Amino acid sequence: MEEILGTKEIEREIIAAKIAKRMANFANKVIQEINISETEIDTPISFEGAKILGRVYFSKTTFNEDVIFRSAIVNHTFYLGESTIRGNLECQKIKVREGMNLVGARIEKNANLEEAVIKGFLGMNRTEIIGETNLKRIAVLNLEDPVGIIEGDVYLQKANVRDINMEGAIIEGSLDMQGITIFGSLNMTNTKINDILLLKGGIIRGGLKIEGLKYKERIA
Repeated sequence: MEEILGTKEIEREIIAAKIAKRMANFANKVIQEINISETEIDTPISFEGAKILGRVYFSKTTFNEDVIFRSAIVNHTFYLGESTIRGNLECQKIKVREGMNLVGARIEKNANLEEAVIKGFLGMNRTEIIGETNLKRIAVLNLEDPVGIIEGDVYLQKANVRDINMEGAIIEGSLDMQGITIFGSLNMTNTKINDILLLKGGIIRGGLKIEGLKYKERIA
């Protein structure tokens, strides 16, 4: 039977990786949950292809290198709120079951969520992303549970970012970009928003591509 790792095993590997000056590697592992807060992680950390049975919770954590969740499966919530990532955030093709929240995070290089599938919502309010934000072909879907439906909304209120690429994205709820500042360009080519596009107070300093953009209603 495959070993299931917990938070203590994660913490031990992070310490060992720091001593050996290597990546903390959890690629393709099965993990019960991750619950680490107010910690500084000095090495790159990879959960590529990992299956996390519970939640991923990093609150107010500083990552001094890349954070990799490429092709990982998270069966609960994914939280990186108020954390700082000095490298890249790589979440291409990640699958998240109950919402992904990056509220107030600072990412000093690129944030890559290309082809991510997220049920529930994607929260990026007040994020600061110095590099590119890649949301190409992302799917943010409604989540049905016994209590009701959590709409597949994307929140970028008061975020400060360089470029955003949302080409081919599917958002089953609304896209809320009120008060956002985009210092570069915004690409929404063939983006599909099933509900409302909110842009009130948003600033786009560079180019804007909207060919094929679809939405139910726009509030600007």
